[in-house]
Amino acid sequence: MHQFKETKEHAHSYLICRFDVCFLIDPSHDLTSIKEALANRTLSGILLTHAHSDHVDLIGEFECPVYLHLDDAHLLFEDQYNGYAPKVHPYKRKSLDLHYVTHGMKIPLADQVIEVYHTPGHTKGGVCYLYDGKLFSGDTLFKESVGRHDLYSGNLPDLRKSILMLCQLPSNIKVYPGHDEVTTIRSEQKNNPFYVKWSKQSSK
Repeated sequence: MHQFKETKEHAHSYLICRFDVCFLIDPSHDLTSIKEALANRTLSGILLTHAHSDHVDLIGEFECPVYLHLDDAHLLFEDQYNGYAPKVHPYKRKSLDLHYVTHGMKIPLADQVIEVYHTPGHTKGGVCYLYDGKLFSGDTLFKESVGRHDLYSGNLPDLRKSILMLCQLPSNIKVYPGHDEVTTIRSEQKNNPFYVKWSKQSSK
């Protein structure tokens, strides 16, 4: 796995590979480094956790399927809501091969699979991807924090449900968020104040 670390304007991007096949998660910046990391391997697809501008800037630079949840598809092109305004998104709709993921879907990666978790709350179509003991959580779950729910299509009750669901995953899973530091499910079960509060409320 390769991580392309966030900048002030862009989120972390991740490249996951199995043998000579790869998927690119939230390609937002550093196109040169991404292509160098790909080397001669095949890019089978781009996986978007959601459609905010700081996660999607490079999706038009690759000829491969772009996977995202249908509930966020319109957000790719509505610049007043996705973060691009007053600028304009740099990719063209007609050049994108969009594929829509659903909760529980399994995307093949060589002899393994990437599991999709629909995690609305930050956006209506937010998703996380689980592969090889690694959860790519976008802007849903962070180290000792959670994503914002006060932006367009965000929703606090949905975010709460999503966090409670993710924190029921095996505790040894590593969490690779869109921003900030890597963490684990175990650490978030113990130290994330939002999860601790919401889990207590749900058990009453």
